[in-house]
Amino acid sequence: MRVSTLVVMPPSSIDTTSLGPSDRSIVQWALYEAVRWNNPPGIPPQQQAIEHPEMRRYHDGWGREGDFGVRASIDGEFVGAAFGRLFSDDDHGHGYVDEDTPEIGISVVSAHRGSGVGTQLMNALADEARKLGMGRLSLSVNNPNPAKRLYERLGYVEVDDDGDSTLMVLEL
Repeated sequence: MRVSTLVVMPPSSIDTTSLGPSDRSIVQWALYEAVRWNNPPGIPPQQQAIEHPEMRRYHDGWGREGDFGVRASIDGEFVGAAFGRLFSDDDHGHGYVDEDTPEIGISVVSAHRGSGVGTQLMNALADEARKLGMGRLSLSVNNPNPAKRLYERLGYVEVDDDGDSTLMVLEL
């Protein structure tokens, strides 16, 4: 008797390219998808949600000094993006550590989660940060979010945990 086994293989070719100043809409998409990772009730549509002050700080004036990011595609199809932004002591988000450490965000199109796209994006984002002379990256992740395991595998370490989310840092 012949038994066949379905083996899910990672995409053979995930292409990553740098984000530029004209890619604000990609950053907005990634930010919105990151916030609604578990489809919480009451999240407004993307266009409305990204105008909230807590979200605007990540995309307003995209392309300023300290903004960088990458997008991923498979066979020309967009499958995800990751971005970083420097903030100040006076204006920052939940993943803030200091003025020299960019806060990052990432999202992968749901059909491609668990296929290696997130790992590729995170590694490409770290490479971009190194090219820019940055010494580390920071992020905040909700504790039940499965992406937290990815960040740990990639070397991010816990800096703080408020019970709901964890602040993590990667030394570059």
